[in-house]
Amino acid sequence: MPKIVLTDVTKRWGNFYAVDHVSVVIDDCSFVTLLGPSGCGKTTTLRMIAGLETPTSGRIEIGDAIVFDSEMGINVPPNKRQVGFLFQNYALWPNMTVYQNIAFGLKNLKKYSKSEIDDIVLRVAKIVKIDAFLDRYPAELSGGQQQRVAIARTLAPEPQVIFMDEPLSNLDAKLRLEMRSELQRLHLTTGRTFVYVTHDQMEAMTLASRICLIDNGVLQQYDAPLDVYNRPNNLFVADFVGNPAVNFIEASGSQQSDGTMAMNIFASQKATFSFNGDIRMPAWRADEQQKQAAAAALHARRAESKDYVEKGNKDGAFNYRIPRVDEDGQAQGTAGDDDYVFGVRPEDVCICDSGGISGEIYSALPTGMETTVRIRIGSFLLTGVVFGRVTYAIGEKVQVRFSGNGIMLFSRKSGTLIDTGTLTV
Repeated sequence: MPKIVLTDVTKRWGNFYAVDHVSVVIDDCSFVTLLGPSGCGKTTTLRMIAGLETPTSGRIEIGDAIVFDSEMGINVPPNKRQVGFLFQNYALWPNMTVYQNIAFGLKNLKKYSKSEIDDIVLRVAKIVKIDAFLDRYPAELSGGQQQRVAIARTLAPEPQVIFMDEPLSNLDAKLRLEMRSELQRLHLTTGRTFVYVTHDQMEAMTLASRICLIDNGVLQQYDAPLDVYNRPNNLFVADFVGNPAVNFIEASGSQQSDGTMAMNIFASQKATFSFNGDIRMPAWRADEQQKQAAAAALHARRAESKDYVEKGNKDGAFNYRIPRVDEDGQAQGTAGDDDYVFGVRPEDVCICDSGGISGEIYSALPTGMETTVRIRIGSFLLTGVVFGRVTYAIGEKVQVRFSGNGIMLFSRKSGTLIDTGTLTV
């Protein structure tokens, strides 16, 4: 199967940049999800690879073939790219049987005999487990079965790459879970490259070999799911991935001679942060400044182009929220070099008997195998997940500490991840 290479791909309408200079490499036989909030540019990216949308500039390669290049004037039409597209709407012909729906595209290709079409339809129907329903009409099928028909129709012409644009969004929660498992198995069975668009981070985490996370048309991170979860590039990525959402805790402090950070959190609580890596803040800040200077220089070079259009939908700093008892708060004022933000996943919030920060249970939501709790510390609220069949009484006094070495430290000034480590209170 071919790999897909996007080089500096941009799509804009006027001064609105739907996709802003995105460069990624999708490896052979991988399952990549394009993830992000509504309107971020993920579907536009998918449609440009498939040939359904023409990029403003850049280059797209599928395997050894260049399918789009703005400088060379190449734009291969969709029907020549050997790709399959599965839309959010199944688009099944209601007056055709399951067999006829699957065979429809094969008949249009006019290169298969009747017996060959019969063999292909039966083969793909068995792959998605609908071979018993070939004589039925779409109205006689459940939503999940209709989805399988649409998948079989996409597989039938044997495309090199399969594109999926939120194909499970019309299904109920239980059926979505079942279909995720089926799609994962289908990817292994077919050996095809899958590119999958979703705004559901749970789908992205469970299905993908790599996640391509986009915001405002800009690529934020392109990594394996657990890398995105454990080491997000910035505050936006940390906030977008994870359910329940990450806890953000503002902090201030400085690095000590032993390399640890002496911090103040929750206004007056003393804490110590130990890096997992060998981080020296002066060197890290110098490296960060070089990266920002390089980005500014690249922007300046692009601005010199005669085709350059200033971006109307400006890229701003991510406004993270700090949950409080009365209302959520946002960062106020200008951040300095000694201002930081901790990112603490709910599973790393540990309720202990002693030796932590004093708090009380603000709410407790048991689900059986786990309980989601909100803990009040002064005017601040922390979300935690306690595994097991336990619950707590509202108002119950507890002690809180932070477990593990996966606590994330971000620069409040730039929003960039510095490193992960251990937070001791």
